Amino acid sequence: MLMLGLPLAAQAQKSRDAVIAAELAFAAQAKQEGSKAAFLAYSAPNAFVADNGTLASAQEIWTARPPQPNNCLVWYPVLADAAQSGDLGYTTGPWTMLQSERPQAAGEYVTVWRKQPDGQWKYVVDMGIARVGTAPPQANLVPGPHLAAAVATPSTAPSNILLDLDRKFDAAELLKPGATYQQYLSEEVRLYRPGLSMMHGLAAMANMKNLDRGYLFTPTTGYLAAAGDLGYVVGTLHRGGAGTKRPEETGSYLRIWRREAVAGWRMVVEIFNLTPDSIPVAAPAPALGAASPGTVGQLPAKRAQ
Repeated sequence: MLMLGLPLAAQAQKSRDAVIAAELAFAAQAKQEGSKAAFLAYSAPNAFVADNGTLASAQEIWTARPPQPNNCLVWYPVLADAAQSGDLGYTTGPWTMLQSERPQAAGEYVTVWRKQPDGQWKYVVDMGIARVGTAPPQANLVPGPHLAAAVATPSTAPSNILLDLDRKFDAAELLKPGATYQQYLSEEVRLYRPGLSMMHGLAAMANMKNLDRGYLFTPTTGYLAAAGDLGYVVGTLHRGGAGTKRPEETGSYLRIWRREAVAGWRMVVEIFNLTPDSIPVAAPAPALGAASPGTVGQLPAKRAQ
């Protein structure tokens, strides 16, 4: 069994390297030619971004957006993973908006990549928020998850399997929010929320234990890698308000699921992109400048022009 798993692990590492290379090339093109050119060049035909909390076509959003020659968006991955089948991966890390070489805003992004029929890697979902705190440093080697993935189990109905898993989580979370999150979170999970620092690992599990109100999640679409070990779901979210400091929340979410060798299916990444009136009053409001395509405190994609 161990020997059978070695080719799959090698394929996953090869694909992870390809995803990282695509991310770095994406960032390099944005720096050289501007974000509009890069986002259009690297987006899949059906790619999603979150525009003011609403899921939208990446091609339509970036085609309509005018160039901003005085602005430069820079970013780099600090974590990457890919499926053993080599058709799906994701990256996450910090972004910074520069206007005339001066920082204007900063945040965190999550990007989901899929290999296209022509063999190129394109992003299919890109979502980000403003960051609280300092950015993690860029490393020479981008790490992957420490926990081993389960041995590949090919699936004939990728979308349906993962959407069913996501809906099962959604239904349980409405009834027991904190307990459900704790049950489904990976020990390596990364949770991104507007106005909050990134929650990671055991600290994220401890924080979500105290979640006192459930969200109504409605999946829009999802995809499970052919190996059956990695997948994502995007959709809309809503949660009722509870006072002026805890407003009603409406927006979009991206959730990445990974089938771990010991724990089984676990949530490894979740990011919310909220509408402007949903951002908590305690959230920071960085100056986004004239280049901003999004809302105060977050951006519709991981990076802006």
